[in-house]
Amino acid sequence: MAEENTGGVGSAPGRGPGAGVVADARSELDTILECLTRLEAVDWHEMDGHRLHEVFGIGEQLERRLAGVRAAMLATIEANGLWALDGQRTFTAWLRTRTDATAQSASRQVRHARALRDLLPLAREALAQGRISEEHVGVLVRRATTTNRLRAQLADEDLGEAFLVAQAQRMDAGSFARLVETWAIATDPEAADRAWREDGTKEQLTLSRTLDGYHLNGWLDELSGQSVDTALRAHMGRKAKGDERTPAQRRAAALTSLARQSLDAGEQGKGARIRPHLTVTADIETLRALAAATGSPKPPVTASGREHEPGAELGFWEEATFSAPGGPRDPDHTTDDPFRLSPEAQAWMDTWQPGDTHVIAAAIDPRAMTGVQPATMEDGTPVPPAMLARLVCESSLSRVVFGPESTVLDVGREQRIFPAHMVRAIIARDKKCQVPDCDEPPGAGEIHHSIQWYRDGGATCVEHGILLCWHHHDWVHAYGITIVRAAGRWYFYTRHGQLITAKHEQT
Repeated sequence: MAEENTGGVGSAPGRGPGAGVVADARSELDTILECLTRLEAVDWHEMDGHRLHEVFGIGEQLERRLAGVRAAMLATIEANGLWALDGQRTFTAWLRTRTDATAQSASRQVRHARALRDLLPLAREALAQGRISEEHVGVLVRRATTTNRLRAQLADEDLGEAFLVAQAQRMDAGSFARLVETWAIATDPEAADRAWREDGTKEQLTLSRTLDGYHLNGWLDELSGQSVDTALRAHMGRKAKGDERTPAQRRAAALTSLARQSLDAGEQGKGARIRPHLTVTADIETLRALAAATGSPKPPVTASGREHEPGAELGFWEEATFSAPGGPRDPDHTTDDPFRLSPEAQAWMDTWQPGDTHVIAAAIDPRAMTGVQPATMEDGTPVPPAMLARLVCESSLSRVVFGPESTVLDVGREQRIFPAHMVRAIIARDKKCQVPDCDEPPGAGEIHHSIQWYRDGGATCVEHGILLCWHHHDWVHAYGITIVRAAGRWYFYTRHGQLITAKHEQT
């Protein structure tokens, strides 16, 4: 079918000055087909090993360059519109019929061809010259072209498409995917947080009983998947001598071991406050930027100068917490140091007392995180700002100082923002998850707190922490929920300023 397709492109002589070029292209492709036909007779086992490796490299170049030619052809065929004469409703449907491809494959080919034509001219040139592969192109299309901000960044002279293509030529597609993800998070942190939020809603797990056992199926986001994978690998351990089980069989045994260990402990969620199984590495400047990017703990004011009223149906929207004194958009903040507060913010911090109204904002200002180096998981996977805030909120922090050539100069003791005695005090006060209509007990709970307060140098206080179940702790960070403490009560607001109330409080 590919031969027929080529013939269709090469026909119609006499259409203008480019007709000779089209005819030559048809002739060149016919020559390639003839060469491939002759190669079918080659006995590769008879070829010298080193020579075979060289030939394989040539074959890789041929595949890459033909992929570039094919993408250019597809973009042109779609543009000229003749495909519609075949009666297909979409170009993807035409391609699927023409090439016997699956719907997913045809859709992917069309997306790549369009992106190379409209958004990635340097990648198109690199693919046509065999300097990068189709997999590199797929990474760019999936991760570097999805938002307006990312597409605008591609035109940047220093950190745009030219930079990404240059990196692609030096690394495999897997490593390149992590680099592009890091680039994308630094360029558009708001979109990265939104993607994490949407991935969380797609998580699912089914456990179906069959005639002779259970069938397990599902999907997890990056953070959950790494947590489960790390736990399973820890239970799998090193393969013992004489163990003839496959990795899949050992993984199934590890999952069963995890479940039995949880049941044997007799306390669901035991040790939920500590996450020793997941390591995230972040530069100190990244953590500083994260702390400075969250909303101010000082209650914001309205246009008339009145403070937002805790418990009102509307208030404490994220933009207001950003622009409040001490927030990332504080109009009175005039220094480049995000840890130096404006005079009004500093005065509020100095006079605040336990029991006074204050805000725990989870929303993160994407402007403040734009261009900031993302934190990474153990395998180098970059972490969006909102996910990092979630992890920082309920983690143990260790300081590691590196010297030249990554030499470890100093390692600090593992610390938590909230020590154990304060955690016990918060649990004794709140008793259960404080989100309206949730009654999860402390055993499934975690402490959510203000990162801003830590940045501003305020004393750690139980007033700054709230008991949430792990599910609602994720929810607060993923959806930028603002929590207000006033007169001994907690109030929850959406990022748009709508009060979240229990069902029995709704009228």
